[in-house]
Amino acid sequence: MRRLLVLAALAFAAACGQPAPATCDVTVTREAAFTAEAAADVITTRSLGGACENAIGVFTITTADGHPVWAYAVPLARAFGDGFAEPEPDAMRAFLERWADAEISTSAEAPNWTQLTPGQTTLDRLTYDDIRARNLPVLCHYTGTGRQLCVFWEPGAGGAGHFLDREIAQQDGTQ
Repeated sequence: MRRLLVLAALAFAAACGQPAPATCDVTVTREAAFTAEAAADVITTRSLGGACENAIGVFTITTADGHPVWAYAVPLARAFGDGFAEPEPDAMRAFLERWADAEISTSAEAPNWTQLTPGQTTLDRLTYDDIRARNLPVLCHYTGTGRQLCVFWEPGAGGAGHFLDREIAQQDGTQ
């Protein structure tokens, strides 16, 4: 019996002494005026995963009262490259802060239909031209290295819709 108690105590000590598995669950939020000029909308970027190199990234936009208007999810290493090999949550936090810094403009600033390349939008020409003419708010966020997805705010529907995708030239002039 004594032997059994000693073995149980050793097993318990070994189990308690194990460090918790490392995770790369990091969340960053920032305020943005997307749904209206003076809106206090919230952009949230988060990583989810047991290790940063395998993390899923989630980009969401909610109104100040918590109504979700857009969500996007992607395996981060696949979309943004091998910059996620660092097991450091601080490096992930720095990335998420940059990702949350989305660009806000208006649909009138988007290219004319004739300037679009095939596959740059999933909309038909009539819908695309209507959205441009209505000068709606547009938010563009990165979906990968040198790529952005732009969504428009549709006040009548109370949500955002996919407007267009675009390539962004890197600082050294490459894409």
